[in-house]
Amino acid sequence: MNLWRAGLLGLTFSSPGEFVFRFPPSTPLVGGLGLRWYGLLMAVAVLVGLILTKWLAESRHLEKEPGKASERVELLALWLVVSGFLGARLYYVITHGSEFRDNPLSAFAIWQGGLVIHGGVLAGALALYFYCRATGINGWKYADVLTPGLILGQAIGRWGNFFNSEAYGAPIPPDSPWPLRVYIPPQAREPEYSQFEFFHPIFFYESVLNLALFALLMGMFWRAPKLKDGTWVWTYVVGYSLIRIPYEILRVSAVAYLPGTSIKAAYVASGLGLVIGIGMLIYMYRLRFDPDLEQLAVWLSEQAGLAPEAAQNLLERAWAIQQRHRRADLLDRVTLAMPHFPSALAPHLSLGQRELLMRQLFCRLEGRDPSEEGLAQAS
Repeated sequence: MNLWRAGLLGLTFSSPGEFVFRFPPSTPLVGGLGLRWYGLLMAVAVLVGLILTKWLAESRHLEKEPGKASERVELLALWLVVSGFLGARLYYVITHGSEFRDNPLSAFAIWQGGLVIHGGVLAGALALYFYCRATGINGWKYADVLTPGLILGQAIGRWGNFFNSEAYGAPIPPDSPWPLRVYIPPQAREPEYSQFEFFHPIFFYESVLNLALFALLMGMFWRAPKLKDGTWVWTYVVGYSLIRIPYEILRVSAVAYLPGTSIKAAYVASGLGLVIGIGMLIYMYRLRFDPDLEQLAVWLSEQAGLAPEAAQNLLERAWAIQQRHRRADLLDRVTLAMPHFPSALAPHLSLGQRELLMRQLFCRLEGRDPSEEGLAQAS
């Protein structure tokens, strides 16, 4: 099976067909059916992404108990894969409605291709949000470890377009010196480009750029592990939006436009991704206050006379309350936190001293000086 061939004009990609193997039409029950490259690549992308995410979650110690983070990722994967594929397909069906007008049931033929990553990411993000709200886990930490596996899966899955001879770029004249091209069979060409044989292999361009973004995200994990939670998510959003814009500029096959316009829907999605992603990174690093949780854990351990592990656990619970009930009154947040600071944890402190410490802690979590709020040190 030759996927490409080298020649004087460079490298030419040529799809061997949609199927890895296919049963002969005369085969009872399964005649004409088979395993498609598109489906196989999607399965490989999911599996590789899952393995990588489990490893990253354990490496970053997202859960205290060894193996717990890996189990959490496996459970999350069920939510994210199902919602992601449904969202990606729904986005495609909505933006390519004319393809399904005569045969609506073909909208369910996902194995024939037709997935849009913007819809998949949005649906997956919503699923992750609701899962985190239901379980109380730190969604940004898990979202961060998901992003390298996501972009690596995209790099793998993009080759499904190659095997299906779909989503190709602008035509390349036979005498063009451009070194990369993909052969598109006549039946797969857009009518206005039927006289051309070779086109820009934009699936390959994006796959390579996705791998570059994957390398960047992995480098950030190991070279700058203390970046703020959510940094990897918004870097992915900005990076992939930048990748997708030139991809859409070249794309001439199966293009989706905004209704009644000549504006490509992907331009809008990528533009929004750039604006939101850059805006969030600026907000996180220039405008938003984020407490130094490590330093606060040391402070709490010293002030309350707690073991470092107990202080860390209490701080994490207080921080979760702070994030979930940010707009609540200070005393209300203290009330929510006090069950996690029982007398058994610090028998040498009275109830009033423990409440005072929690009030001071929430002030510090907000970036306020407790002394300015009239809160004296507990003793």
